[in-house]
Amino acid sequence: MKRRNSGFSILELIIALAIVMLVLAAATTFFISTVRQYKIQTKIVETNIEGVLGLELFRQDLESLGFGVPWDNVTVTQDKSAAPFNAFSGGPMAVVSLNNPTSGTVTVNKSDYLVIRSTRVGMGSAAGKWTTLQAGGNTRSWGSTEEDFVGTDRVIVLSPTLNHQALVTPGTGIHFSDVASYAPADNLTVTNIVYGVDSTNLSFPWNRADYYIDNTLLTVPQRCAPNTGVLVKRVVSHATLDLMPPLPLLDCAADMEVIYGLDTDANPSTALVWSDDISGFTADAIRTQLKEVRVYILVQEGQRDDSYRTPSDNITVGPSVSLGSNFDVSGYTNYRWKVYTIVVKPRNLGN
Repeated sequence: MKRRNSGFSILELIIALAIVMLVLAAATTFFISTVRQYKIQTKIVETNIEGVLGLELFRQDLESLGFGVPWDNVTVTQDKSAAPFNAFSGGPMAVVSLNNPTSGTVTVNKSDYLVIRSTRVGMGSAAGKWTTLQAGGNTRSWGSTEEDFVGTDRVIVLSPTLNHQALVTPGTGIHFSDVASYAPADNLTVTNIVYGVDSTNLSFPWNRADYYIDNTLLTVPQRCAPNTGVLVKRVVSHATLDLMPPLPLLDCAADMEVIYGLDTDANPSTALVWSDDISGFTADAIRTQLKEVRVYILVQEGQRDDSYRTPSDNITVGPSVSLGSNFDVSGYTNYRWKVYTIVVKPRNLGN
């Protein structure tokens, strides 16, 4: 009697292997797609977190413009040895920007170049500190090591009145331990204000910080689209009168536009007049008319995604094309873009 050997035929094995391969191919495709989307979403989240942190520092600096900047008795005529914005018009201008520069500065895509003057924007430990100075040399203590001065901090003293904010110390500043000499004569006069600037001798009685998009001093991450850069902050050094190394705030930035809301008729009930250029204003005109500053920043979100297409070839960076830019992204259709907006109402300018 013959016995039949049990098993699979070659055809059955081929069919089974084909089914297994199809299942594995589908699973692999799904896995790769899931990993790719996870990576894309992770980069988008990283971009958003980076944006929150970097732009919050930018917002705080922008909100502080004019903080501790004297209006009168200022003998210093510049705070940087080269253009832009090294000349003053009626005193130090608290804020000014270069609108779509074509030369003289290093910016990406002709994005705006912004300058802020404020004692808060410095990088030294004394920057941003302040206290009151009364007759007899009495100063107020805040009870915090982060807010209280130390004797070696380099400070200035201002005597504020209704239409003046006069510098009463030398422009090179003094040590905080010597402020008693600059106290008001008696308690019937206005209380003087002490502002911290730096830890070294001052070349000018404030701090200055420049903000722009750079792609030459810092390495732009490989994930960034071509022709983008890094939004940076650079503080002018009191020792060299030149810009210090850049502090990166936001990667993959393509454009920045600065818009100013102005009260041109001294009537708070009328609408603000919006302008993208106040470089011709005097320091007093800026203090009198500037009521709001808006900064728009176009940033790549996440990384290149070949499965994505931008819904439009142009993105408006600003409140309108005429007061901003119509940025062409037709060459970057596989990138997602986001416009961040910073809006501040300066509180340190009023006459």
